[in-house]
Amino acid sequence: IELIGGTFSKEYVTDENGEIDLSALEPGAYTVTELEAPDGYLIDDASRVIQLNGNENAQFVFTNTQKPSFRLVKLDSFTGEPLGGATFRIAKIEDGTHYLDRVTDANGEINIADLDPGVYSVQEMTAPEGYVKDSHEYHVELFPGITSELVVSNDRKPNLEIVKTDAISGAPVEGVTFTVKKVDSSTLTTVTSGADGTALIENLDPGVYEIWEQSVPDSYLLNEEHQLITLVPNRTGTVQF
Repeated sequence: IELIGGTFSKEYVTDENGEIDLSALEPGAYTVTELEAPDGYLIDDASRVIQLNGNENAQFVFTNTQKPSFRLVKLDSFTGEPLGGATFRIAKIEDGTHYLDRVTDANGEINIADLDPGVYSVQEMTAPEGYVKDSHEYHVELFPGITSELVVSNDRKPNLEIVKTDAISGAPVEGVTFTVKKVDSSTLTTVTSGADGTALIENLDPGVYEIWEQSVPDSYLLNEEHQLITLVPNRTGTVQF
């Protein structure tokens, strides 16, 4: 609080009632400026000018608005169930060097309070196990006194089922080893058919895969055919030999 045209200047702190008693001030015109807001609140930037006269009571009011809050909800795109374990990076766009990395909880939520107003970038860094990472960068604007919410989802990684049958009888063939390769990768995976003639590989990345026989039981000839299949999220793709 500063006396206009004078040398008086002093800082005060509001009491438990949110008030400051200025009854001891000399008459005159004063400028009142908020220097620091309570935790979790935005500062009132407007200065007040008030004339204090003898034998009069004067009152002026400052208001503080709560800082914005942000809630992110992560869901399974197929079932709508909440997903924990997804890591997100949340950064105010005006200052991308300062960011918050948070992980969704068991309810699939991230809750952050006391943020500054503005537009924020929200980007998934790692997906929950068995899910495809969402590569989209979301923008969310946060406003004073409001909790802004963003709901996003993850697709499940696809599975690959290989079915092996006898060419004559159609009966399942056990013990056939297959090689599986994603066409844009050098990684090879091998899998062997079970008693029901099937082999299952779970949680693969979406894309085009090439499958061929590596070895067969002694009573069978190797099928040299190579098959291609496109695996898409939330689905199990099946090939038959």
